[in-house]
Amino acid sequence: MTSKIRRLFQYISTAAIDSYVKGVLIGQAIYQGIFKSVPAPALNCYSCPLSRFACPIGTFQHFLTLRQIPFFMLGFFGFIGGLIGRAPCGWICPFGLFQELLYKIPSYKIRLPEWVKYIKYVVLAILTILLPIILMEPWFCKFCPAGTIEAGIPLLSWNPVKSMGSSLYDLLTTHFYVKYGLLIFFLALFITTKRPFCRMMCPLGAIFSLFNRFAFIRMHVDLDKCSRCDLCYNVCPMEIRIWQNPDDVDCIRCMKCYDVCPDRAIKVITPLNMPVELKLQKDLKLLS
Repeated sequence: MTSKIRRLFQYISTAAIDSYVKGVLIGQAIYQGIFKSVPAPALNCYSCPLSRFACPIGTFQHFLTLRQIPFFMLGFFGFIGGLIGRAPCGWICPFGLFQELLYKIPSYKIRLPEWVKYIKYVVLAILTILLPIILMEPWFCKFCPAGTIEAGIPLLSWNPVKSMGSSLYDLLTTHFYVKYGLLIFFLALFITTKRPFCRMMCPLGAIFSLFNRFAFIRMHVDLDKCSRCDLCYNVCPMEIRIWQNPDDVDCIRCMKCYDVCPDRAIKVITPLNMPVELKLQKDLKLLS
């Protein structure tokens, strides 16, 4: 039941974030209204013709390219992450929804090794932070598959000459091949693997994941009830065993595990209903 509510919430949030249908109809490529200065709590390209909001990673890089400390975005990340951890990835993100829908296509399915989850922190550190500061350009945006699908392809389809240069041949650069080659690679993975971009490359997911252990809203597994049946692992879109670590950096709080748990061992907790043993562990950490 919770999973159905989440899916409906994903559709509603996607429709809200990408609701500028008027711009598509009148040919005004990018919305420039008041909401464009507000970052969405999910990865969504600023230049998408349907988008009414700014991309949080794009906005973050914008300040870094100016070599300014992005106080506003740091506060934004801290507020969202401190409240609900990585839940926006599972409930709000349009690109996350896109990956889940493509995975439903019948095909041979593969599982990614666990170590790939660390790649996104390299992407965050190098493409999202270091290179924008050093080279003063938003390097993650240059290769972001979400931006390619949401903005690059639509804008080029409408007017490739105006978008990129004096002729179509101007498009055929090394950057073009790398950017669209990366997109093709991930599209193939979307069909065969559960949310690979979220697990491997998304810098916003990497940022929110740092708050999973400390967020106000968290997951908890009663190990006295849990039978380690791994039903939670089989349905998890991030392929984690929540009974091993409820605060796993890749947990997106999708609640699929909660729906399938036959032992009713999984629940959502806050400091208001935190189990006594967790409170004691927290107190001991503060004292040590």
